Amino acid sequence: MSSAPRFLLSRLVALVVLTALGCAQERTPEAKPTRSPRRLESVTWNSVKRELTWVISKGERDPKTGVYKPLTTETYLINMDKATMTFNGETRSFSKQEAINVSALLDIIAKYAIESTLWWDQGHGRRVDEKDEQATGVTRVSLDPDPSPAFELLWLRLQRIAGPPEASRSGGAGGKDAPLRLRPAMLIQ
Repeated sequence: MSSAPRFLLSRLVALVVLTALGCAQERTPEAKPTRSPRRLESVTWNSVKRELTWVISKGERDPKTGVYKPLTTETYLINMDKATMTFNGETRSFSKQEAINVSALLDIIAKYAIESTLWWDQGHGRRVDEKDEQATGVTRVSLDPDPSPAFELLWLRLQRIAGPPEASRSGGAGGKDAPLRLRPAMLIQ
């Protein structure tokens, strides 16, 4: 994978994590973080209801092996249309702009899922047996070469966060002064 897709992937992961943490924009003085280890178990985007749901487990680590064992789970929900987050029966609002930003990211992931479905239905790729390792030489390209306006806005925000393109790569393809351009749902090896 070239440095440009790796750069975008790392920025998207960071954006998802920071967005989820940023939804709890204000912490009340009585709210104290717990010390038990937690783990993100699952994330679900319901594009029909426009709801983002995720499950966090609280657990413990085995002192000898260090293996995490979940003991309880908690479910969080964000309604993008209402710009609200609900946990444990309590609902709090957050900014409409934050809901727009997160929706843009989720729209990119939804577009990727749809394009991946079409890619699969068209018979691309090679069947992998359990004993096989990762497929090599497979190139997947977006069916729609023009990025959506939501993708363009998100990409501009990511570029501002990361700084100039030369700071994120060292003499990559196209030279130091080449613009850093990616397309949604594009993986190139």
